[in-house]
Amino acid sequence: MFARQNQGRAAVRNLATRRPRPRAARLWQPLLLALTAVLGGAVGLPQSALGAVAAPSATFAKLTLLNGWGTYPFGSASPAIADISGIVHFKGAISTTAGNTNNVAFILPRAFRPAKYVNVPVDMCNATGGELNIAPTGVTQVISGGSNTNATCFTSLDGVSFALSTTSFTALKLRPGWTEFGSLFGKAAVRLIGGIVHFKAEIKTAGIKPVAFTLPAKFRPSRNVNVLINVCTGGIGRLHITPKGVVTVQAEDGFWAVQCGTSLDGATFALSSKSFTALALKNGWMNAPSGTAKAAARNISGVVRFRGAIRTNGTNAEPFILPKELRSAKDVFIPVDLCNGDNGRLEIQPDGIVAVQAENSFAQAQCLEIPLQLIGASAVFTYIRNERVPGNRTRFVHE
Repeated sequence: MFARQNQGRAAVRNLATRRPRPRAARLWQPLLLALTAVLGGAVGLPQSALGAVAAPSATFAKLTLLNGWGTYPFGSASPAIADISGIVHFKGAISTTAGNTNNVAFILPRAFRPAKYVNVPVDMCNATGGELNIAPTGVTQVISGGSNTNATCFTSLDGVSFALSTTSFTALKLRPGWTEFGSLFGKAAVRLIGGIVHFKAEIKTAGIKPVAFTLPAKFRPSRNVNVLINVCTGGIGRLHITPKGVVTVQAEDGFWAVQCGTSLDGATFALSSKSFTALALKNGWMNAPSGTAKAAARNISGVVRFRGAIRTNGTNAEPFILPKELRSAKDVFIPVDLCNGDNGRLEIQPDGIVAVQAENSFAQAQCLEIPLQLIGASAVFTYIRNERVPGNRTRFVHE
């Protein structure tokens, strides 16, 4: 097993290890303090809901949990995995006893193992961040960005994805000062699948310039995009992508985490708004200012993708309700990037209610010094509506 080393990470918050119940979100005031949520994820649907763009339903394989890890017992799906067009997608949530120090939760079946090491962001207890470190052998470690109890209390697999190989990917030319992370990880590359841009591999820098590369013209978004990424070690960061293709890397805990290691695995965004349907916002939420796309969703080959940006002047954490045909059968928790690279999540309930939650308090979310176009939360997520996975669940109850 191999993971990037913590090279000077500052002390992190040790939050409560209770189940991830809804709580007050970190919300911003008008203009400079507006919350922006860039939705770039996916919802797999049953065959009956696919309509004109119908494709064979994905077959999910149950993950066999190890070392005391079990399915999270409070409304989440059983952990499972599927290959959709060469992209591996996870679903479900896991947990273990608070004292468990073995972070190897499962081993991927051979068909789902990456050719190189992969680090992807995950949501943990109380909207804290972490990562899955996935080896070519399939051995998967759960690594918390803070206290280990954040991981043992609750680790969501919803939103985790990575490309199996570099087939059909286009290599990215890194800016001076940026390099590939090393031979154990894949080289930086990008691919367009069904209108969705997928990134791959790991990069780093010894410098201080945050612009890592410029996307080739055919991969550039029509609006500004913020994409959630994983940085060293278990930390949350983002890619800020302009319509000119300029990609800037930012991180919650400071630029040192970017220098230590920046994973592109699992980062995706919708290239354009073509064929997307607008989402009806509520509770004072509105589409974000010019320069970002309006909130919308689309079914692409059996996967419903979200795009756009929203904000609010108020305190209600529920921006919209998903249409019935897009709702998950289980609770879903998706990691998101909030203001100035801070960590948060979306909670999506079976009744379609979507809530924005944050790791820190409102007082810690003051971002007056951040330019308007950089304030926001980016979400790249995947969740599957049906939970048709055979086998029993192992449940843990946290006192």
